Amino acid sequence: MNKEVEIAIIGGGSSGSSILYHLAKRHVTDTVLLEQGGQIASGQTSKSTALLRSHYSIPTVAKMAWDSYQFFKNFEKEMSTSCGFNKTGLLVCGDETTENGMTANSQMLRGMGIPSETIDRDQAKKIEPYMNASIFTTIVNEPESGYADPSMTASAFASRAKELGADILTSTKVKEIRRNSSNYDITTNNGSVRAKKVVVATGPWSKPLFASLGITVPIRPSRHPVAIYQRPDEFSGIRSIIFDFPRESYYKPEGKHFFYTGSLAAELDRVEINPDNYNQSVGFDEVAKFSENAATVYPIMGGSGVYLRGYTGVYDISPDQEPIIDEFSSSGYEGLYCLIGLSGHGFKLSPAFGQIMSDFVTEEKTMDYDRSIFRRSRFEEGKLLESRYALSTIG
Repeated sequence: MNKEVEIAIIGGGSSGSSILYHLAKRHVTDTVLLEQGGQIASGQTSKSTALLRSHYSIPTVAKMAWDSYQFFKNFEKEMSTSCGFNKTGLLVCGDETTENGMTANSQMLRGMGIPSETIDRDQAKKIEPYMNASIFTTIVNEPESGYADPSMTASAFASRAKELGADILTSTKVKEIRRNSSNYDITTNNGSVRAKKVVVATGPWSKPLFASLGITVPIRPSRHPVAIYQRPDEFSGIRSIIFDFPRESYYKPEGKHFFYTGSLAAELDRVEINPDNYNQSVGFDEVAKFSENAATVYPIMGGSGVYLRGYTGVYDISPDQEPIIDEFSSSGYEGLYCLIGLSGHGFKLSPAFGQIMSDFVTEEKTMDYDRSIFRRSRFEEGKLLESRYALSTIG
């Protein structure tokens, strides 16, 4: 295979496929998406718990999340297929150490037109009768939150882009990128691709790819375990997602009977792992801690919940846990772009990422986002984006 295109996108997860779709939507179809796996979303996207919420500390990110939520909510109308969207609501629950940040966040979101309100324990119990609301001092209700299916979403982006004229190559691993006078030569296991512009959206695999170009990107691949339980019949059906800040955990009742729980502990992001060789199982101690936390918040899970299985995903963490969106002319690589360091936010923000990167690459302005706050140089400048929380992936 030898192919020549205007734009090559490397990485076929939810973000890469969204970029491909949003380019195709504006009639930019001299493009190719290169995915190393055998199918779209075969990497970390497929392991996302796919929460959709707007509870962020940074206004730009909150707006991106809210706009993306609207896209997911209307996905079937836009894409003529389902993304597995489910509206559940979100209860953000905290204690004395987080209540000020939660209150400030909720006030900020309301000012942006995003539904969010502080509620008392009795109100929380009406929303979720099985939660132990007494263990929290502050609870914020975000009724418009939910979740979707990550693989269905990415596949829909890619399929629709292909229908509009874009090209997709799976089982195509990028080995090398080289810059010549006016193009990039991309060597893969399936031949070569020549492109005028290249967008790198390779998640935890980004660091060595940029290092081969002599570019340092400050991201750290980190391991994040998830445990899945069976809910008892009386606790079945659509239920609110809960963020449990005191225990640094989140709980996602999925479908009718499943119950997912994962960690919000910042310590997970301090340990760098190899995304091609890491512990993909969930250990006994991890399951025990997840079970203890879930039973504390949902006593019914302690008595009747059944552990089924676990898995681990990998996040590409930046120093401030916010994305890196940039172009590398200053490093001698004009036309090379990145969307990396997504820090666990990738899926929920993927519609906004697709629009932002499409604007960036085509030098258009269709969305009112200040993408400059995500520039790579912010880390050298000491202008990191600041969250109100000392937790992982909350933002």
